Amino acid sequence: MLKRYPDPGQQRWYVDQEDNRPEASMISISHLSGAQRASEYSWRAPSPPHIWVPQPREANEIDIPGFQGLGYTSDDHAILTCITANTPLLNRSQEWKYTARRSAQNILTYLQLGPSSASRDLETLKKDGVTLLLVIRNSASAAASLLSGDKSAEALGIKSAAVDVGGNGELIAALPRGIRIINDHLLSQYRKYTAIKNGAVPQPCGKILVFCESGNERSAAFVTGYMMHVFGMELVPAMQYVQSQRFCVAIDDGLKHMLHTYQDILVAQRSLDAPSATFQTLSKSKRRRDEVEDEEDVDMDQGDDEARFGGRTYFTPFQ
Repeated sequence: MLKRYPDPGQQRWYVDQEDNRPEASMISISHLSGAQRASEYSWRAPSPPHIWVPQPREANEIDIPGFQGLGYTSDDHAILTCITANTPLLNRSQEWKYTARRSAQNILTYLQLGPSSASRDLETLKKDGVTLLLVIRNSASAAASLLSGDKSAEALGIKSAAVDVGGNGELIAALPRGIRIINDHLLSQYRKYTAIKNGAVPQPCGKILVFCESGNERSAAFVTGYMMHVFGMELVPAMQYVQSQRFCVAIDDGLKHMLHTYQDILVAQRSLDAPSATFQTLSKSKRRRDEVEDEEDVDMDQGDDEARFGGRTYFTPFQ
């Protein structure tokens, strides 16, 4: 049958419906040996492995580590440690109701996560004591003024802010800026109360509602990143904790891999800030150079294999 090809740069296509690509007609050793393939061949580039997040343990209370934020002065660090301390919350996944997805849930005593509709519920915002509305939105929505907390904030006399990203991939660069918005607001609220009431600061001294369209994807990934940055949590425990408070959270693989990259960045930053370990090799017996190099080669190869193949499911390609 006659084959037609498009202009260069476009995706290759064929007139007939059969798989008559050049790759499909290649004869491989598996064909010659009579082996049967277990699944269809895929000619696309390999995708990153899936990050599996198991359900959190069924505990009545989930403990949150202490404040471990980076880039703060000693005074700000002490205040934020006081604000974020003693914030264990109950695991509410067992009592979740489907209708709760339309409202916001407390992730921390001072931090809520919810959909855009929660930012328009003025009565609930006032009752919960929300002092800042933070929207995580696409830049196109910002340009069209389709998603904002400005009107609700103006009606209640509170503050509003936005983190605009061109796509989910840009969220990793916007995370530090959004986290700084939250923590700077908490610091401002704390200092306002200390100036007015002579040191009597309520707990919490402020409350932030983080939202996007659904409250389940972009804003949920942002709150997960906040937990990782502020409390030093790893990706999986942070996701488990956020989902235990808002059970309808649905973070796709793209956002998971973005957060995993952010975790690596935080580990690197904390390793630079940590005091250098004491150099102890002088007290050890001197070893031959080739022995040290051999050990390094073995460790390097093992680390590469664990990074490449760790967590993959068992699969037999041929039968």
